[in-house]
Amino acid sequence: MVNPLTDWIDENDSSDWTGRQVIYTIHVSRNEGVGASAEGDPLPAAGQQGYAQVKIAEKFNYGRIELTGQVIKSSLQNKGAFTRAMESEVKGLVKDLGNERERQNFGAGNGVLCLVNGAITTTSSTTLTVDSPYGVTPTTNGARFLSRGAFYAVITTGGTTVEGTFTCGNTISSTGHTVVMSAYKAGTTFSDNAYVVRAKRVVGITTDGAYNSINNEPMGLLGLIDDGTYANTLSNINRTTYPIFKSTVLTINGSLSLDAIQRGIDAADEMGGGDFGNNGVFFTGYDTRREYLKLLQPDRRYSGVDLSKPDGGTKKAALKQGGEITYGDRPWKVSKKAPYGTLFGFLKGSITRYIHVRGEWADEDERIFRNVAGYDKWEAFYRIFDNYHSDRPNEGFRLDGITTTVQALHE
Repeated sequence: MVNPLTDWIDENDSSDWTGRQVIYTIHVSRNEGVGASAEGDPLPAAGQQGYAQVKIAEKFNYGRIELTGQVIKSSLQNKGAFTRAMESEVKGLVKDLGNERERQNFGAGNGVLCLVNGAITTTSSTTLTVDSPYGVTPTTNGARFLSRGAFYAVITTGGTTVEGTFTCGNTISSTGHTVVMSAYKAGTTFSDNAYVVRAKRVVGITTDGAYNSINNEPMGLLGLIDDGTYANTLSNINRTTYPIFKSTVLTINGSLSLDAIQRGIDAADEMGGGDFGNNGVFFTGYDTRREYLKLLQPDRRYSGVDLSKPDGGTKKAALKQGGEITYGDRPWKVSKKAPYGTLFGFLKGSITRYIHVRGEWADEDERIFRNVAGYDKWEAFYRIFDNYHSDRPNEGFRLDGITTTVQALHE
């Protein structure tokens, strides 16, 4: 599966990993021992450049498939059928993991899929009400990232204590507000605004819910392009201590405007190297892109050019080939996993993917499929070890709280 961020980030797969992290020193503040002076005054107090240590923790993603001996034997009677079955499982898993990682690319590394909306006790209800995909506003379509048959853990707000687990049933409301749990531990209370994250084990295991994704995902755009709201510490750099690591975040709480977009660009240029006009890119979801297109209606009405590819930019407006939408001649990209009502702007190459394992089927013993002990089953697993970091988050910006119309769709 193609990751829409691929063309806009750098990749580093030759770094010297120290244990399970990449460590290096970065410049974070200037020498302030400077200033004008009157004749005969003392020299400025001595200063020095400020440095901090970046520590990019390695994050681990896995996918696992399993085939029974009976399926393998029956498929072998027709080699073509066996090949197709194997290719379907192998390629399907890689695609599914890619789909999961696209969601991770827009999160804050915490693994939060949504929030519990209203406390419930599982003995009194099998219906779980959820809101706030990614754990952020808006609250619309809370079940956006919940999938039928998948396992989930419920974690206390702001913490790591597991309140319980559940399996998502086949019923997800058309509005995305509720799901019916098909498996859960009776008598469990899920508190209001508790985090819903992926769980690795089924309900009933002794360590029920202990294996989950809380704080185990790679860092995504909500944490990389942030002012400390969702990730106050980025790769060991505290944004309160070093404000240079803060991105500009503007909360709109209303309709998108061209002025708001320009304010974000201007802030990123003032704080950074002023290069957004040459190397900037915008990322939004489909809902926010529609709001941008609405702003271009007057241009469509009165312009005599090809109206299928408009541009709301105020300088050097250009019509891109292939239907690409732009602002100020900069590309406007869209992802189905981007947070609702949010616009990200950043420079090409300002974000780096640090790769330890790019993506591989585990075969240390020169076999991809291994027998499941005690069963006539055979399994294989795929793995990716990496993480994302930005040395220049102040050259990016984010617009939050854009009013959009959301279609509650589920894959």
